[in-house]
Amino acid sequence: MQLIKHFSEITTDDQLLVGGKGLNLGKLTNAGFSVPNGFCITTEAYRSSVEHLSEQNEYNIRDISLKPELVEEILRARQELHTDSVAVRSSATAEDLEDASFAGQQDTFLNVKSNEIIDAVKNCWTSLWTTRAVSYRKNQGISNDGLAMAVVVQEMCKADVSGVLFTVSPFSNQSCIIESNWGLGESVVSGSITPDSYELSRDTGKVVNKTIATKQEMITDTGITKISEDQQNAPTLTNEQLQKLYKLGLEIERLYKQPMDVEWGLTGEDFFLLQARPITTKVGSKNQSVEKDNEIQKLRQAEVEILRTIAIENTIWSHHNLAEVLPAPLPMTWEIMKQFMSGNGGLGKAYRDLGFYPSKKVDRIGILDLICGRIYVNLNRETELFFAGFPFAHDYYELKLVPQQAMYAQAKPDIRHSKASFWLKLPLHIIRMTKAEMRLRKYRSDFDQVLTMEVFPEFQNTVQIEQSKDFSELSDAELMDKVNEWIQNTLEDFAPKALIATLLAGFSLQRLENTLQKCMSDGEVKQLVSCLITGPSGNMTIETNEKLRQVANEQISLSEFLKVYGHRAVDEFELAEPRWRENTKYLEQIIESLNQDSPDNHNDEYSDSKQKELKEIAEKELKDAIMKKPGMQKQIETELDYTRRYMPFRETAKYYLMLGYEQIRRSLVELDNRYELDGGIFYLIPDELVRLISGENLRQVISERKLERELLLQIELPDVIFSDSLDEIGKSKTREQSKTYSGLGVSAGIGIGHARVLSQPSEINPSDRNYILICPSTDPAWTPLFLNASGLVMERGGMLSHGAVVAREYGIPAVVNISNATHNISDGQMIEVNGNNGKVAIVSE
Repeated sequence: MQLIKHFSEITTDDQLLVGGKGLNLGKLTNAGFSVPNGFCITTEAYRSSVEHLSEQNEYNIRDISLKPELVEEILRARQELHTDSVAVRSSATAEDLEDASFAGQQDTFLNVKSNEIIDAVKNCWTSLWTTRAVSYRKNQGISNDGLAMAVVVQEMCKADVSGVLFTVSPFSNQSCIIESNWGLGESVVSGSITPDSYELSRDTGKVVNKTIATKQEMITDTGITKISEDQQNAPTLTNEQLQKLYKLGLEIERLYKQPMDVEWGLTGEDFFLLQARPITTKVGSKNQSVEKDNEIQKLRQAEVEILRTIAIENTIWSHHNLAEVLPAPLPMTWEIMKQFMSGNGGLGKAYRDLGFYPSKKVDRIGILDLICGRIYVNLNRETELFFAGFPFAHDYYELKLVPQQAMYAQAKPDIRHSKASFWLKLPLHIIRMTKAEMRLRKYRSDFDQVLTMEVFPEFQNTVQIEQSKDFSELSDAELMDKVNEWIQNTLEDFAPKALIATLLAGFSLQRLENTLQKCMSDGEVKQLVSCLITGPSGNMTIETNEKLRQVANEQISLSEFLKVYGHRAVDEFELAEPRWRENTKYLEQIIESLNQDSPDNHNDEYSDSKQKELKEIAEKELKDAIMKKPGMQKQIETELDYTRRYMPFRETAKYYLMLGYEQIRRSLVELDNRYELDGGIFYLIPDELVRLISGENLRQVISERKLERELLLQIELPDVIFSDSLDEIGKSKTREQSKTYSGLGVSAGIGIGHARVLSQPSEINPSDRNYILICPSTDPAWTPLFLNASGLVMERGGMLSHGAVVAREYGIPAVVNISNATHNISDGQMIEVNGNNGKVAIVSE
């Protein structure tokens, strides 16, 4: 166990041992920069000191006694420092990172004497668990699991002037910012005073703007001190000192290969460094709220103008379809999926194989638009997937009255949208439609067997061969070729075939409903169909759940599970998301939840009996309907059979698709690691990989895209956008005070329980039981949560969406298309979900 590590001993592999601050100080020291001497008390020292605690919190840690051997090593290392007092600073394992600086979240202690050092160390450890620090980590999405605190002990240097340097300005990429005050730098870093501010050109170092503040206080080795009147309005730095500091900042930036936030001090004419960390945001301390809001408004206006440009009259955008599993893609994923969802991509190939003729516009730009960083289906272009020039259309004003109906809306022929060319080509359209009908019937007859016996096994075998290859042995150019190769293999060759089964399920369901509507009302049809297709169907998502249960019951090991299902992930359509075999934390959380199930838990038996009861009722209602129209019995039975046959493929196809998807990610991750981009490669697009491997520095591009995406995602959007109401973009959602909400029932039955309002599946508590799951939408990673749920409510979805399919498999009542459900329903409220009529009621607070 290594308890102490001096700055000169720290290597790039020591992040988990010395924390973010310690790692950076070691890197600067070893690169030859002037850094006050010091050492780190490692995370191993922290863990060994708190291992006996039942819970880590600020009160328990403050009262611990350090082991004698640790105290001895700390004091011995302290004696090697050459100042009367030292600075003791926190260095958490999640601190001073590229995505979150943690500035000001943990404590720093200045002017610490030798007899005070042990208490200062414990106080640093304690600051890891303050309400402020825990809240910050939660907001940044950083887990407390495995968190530890190293502590930096450093010589206390008496600075004449101190401050911070941003090598790239928060307001302009063409300049850098220096802020400074007399004395020690804590007054600047903490924001307790208004410092002098200098803006310098990044190209020349010339001062282009400066603000000399009235500085009344400074921090010295004796504490807070009044600044003399003759210095209060005097510049803290000369032009020569600014030039020297500017050059120093560029040297540090070259070392880290990215913009940096640097803390520095000045004694006489010599600068020394106290810290350097990647800039985590472009919004700085100067008017930060106003600047941020202004930037968001500029982006919002730009997005609105883009939509006005691409919109034709009465355009509708709906946040459904792919948006359910990929709501806000990073640039790499968006560029790949945008092509896939075009007429020339995998989607278009699937439609063409079924006999359809997508338009040239759909070939060129697809059916998706990215609005404020989020995926929307352009419903007007979606109608052009079928027969180019045929007047399929949505009733714009009808949908505007009830926007929820735009989620999975069915376009209908409308001659009001026809052009003269349509009438000239009408015979051609009739011929094409006839051929498409014949093609559809041919595919439906046996394509499920073709997929099961040929397509899936062949693709899985190809992937298994690839999985055995070591990508680390490939050159950069070969890795780039691998990205393109597996985009082709997965999304252009395999996916169209898998997608055909999904389309056949949709077409069969639509025909079943249309046929039944001749016998009963639309509402009765929805409820009946939901019951008829309820129950086990053998899809891979359900199988994954059952295997996880076996892991929890120790029937199989987690490693055995990962061999088969490790390529899945939370938000798995986002290439930037680690696969389960890369990070098992979420799986371990679900396994813990399953471990808490009582051996005599009869939920499964109850679910099975409920499904059987619903099916018996549905079969009787179906017979009654057929009796009204006996001539339609064969057609109804045929469409029901096809719907049941092809429905499982909506989930099973994703299992195989993700096998290939993982190979795309493997190549990108290997390139990302080689160029030390820390996930930044997913902010590039495929065409930029050539520039990357040619040696071009794209870090600034990545940084700018991260910032822009962060700001765009703060713009609130409705689920459905209408071209004559674009000003609705950016308006805050108002909480709807209602006791009942109406949506679409997609899984029959009635469920009652306390609401668990979640944005991510990992937010679930392993001990939660019999809850109503309230979420935006779901993908396969959410499925384990269904095991202990009494009902499901989603903001988006349809009869064929993932959540609907799996809810029916488990016999869980489900309602979708409850707009703003996660906003209007509060966690813990008692909720009744009625999947029969699509109603969600708040029973009690």
